[in-house]
Amino acid sequence: MKTLASILALGLSAVAAHADQARTVEASFYCFKNVPGAETIQILGGSAPASVRLSAANISNSVPLTVNGELAIIGRTGSTEPAAKVKIPASLRKALVVLLPAPAGSSEAYQAFAIDYSRENFRKGTYRLVNISRHAVRGAIGRSYAEVKSGGTGDIELQGDEGATQGAKFEFNDKGAWNRLTETRCAVRRDRRWLVVVHEDPVTQRMNLRSIPDRESQGTSTQTIATADTGE
Repeated sequence: MKTLASILALGLSAVAAHADQARTVEASFYCFKNVPGAETIQILGGSAPASVRLSAANISNSVPLTVNGELAIIGRTGSTEPAAKVKIPASLRKALVVLLPAPAGSSEAYQAFAIDYSRENFRKGTYRLVNISRHAVRGAIGRSYAEVKSGGTGDIELQGDEGATQGAKFEFNDKGAWNRLTETRCAVRRDRRWLVVVHEDPVTQRMNLRSIPDRESQGTSTQTIATADTGE
């Protein structure tokens, strides 16, 4: 995935210039697709290493993660090789690390990037749209709207009465034309938040949208935007 590779390269190139002392951040993890043999990762940061079972359905609970400068190494259970390396900017105190299978021949099992996961900058009642495809994407829920360029993020903050049902529509731009990813309805809830990721399947080149609820903040609710898979 060219776009994701460029994002990762840009982030990791800055790490060598930051030789600060080690720090600890609270990190949660989400995995698009498990790599065989790397379904569980080891996280250094607390009094003892923590094992995190990766899931494509849920965001993990947070664990302490050691960051040296701006680089964090994610261990691989049963191996001396790292599962992934990820840049954690100095401004982040709570991070969501998103992992995707690395290309064939890579030394790590996963590629990874981090986004701000703090309550202050990712508020409840918000859908955070993350675009790791080559195309611009846009999403609207009721009167709330965000348009996100390739490699960017944007927030859709819900408006309207609590509990009201609103239309939700997501599209991607291809050669100047907007194409539907998914269209559904969802309720206005301000006691929870969601991650919505748009990406391209590296094999089929099909556009995909995945909605992942933050189960830490929303308790037992399972409302999501319908997962979408569309050809171009």
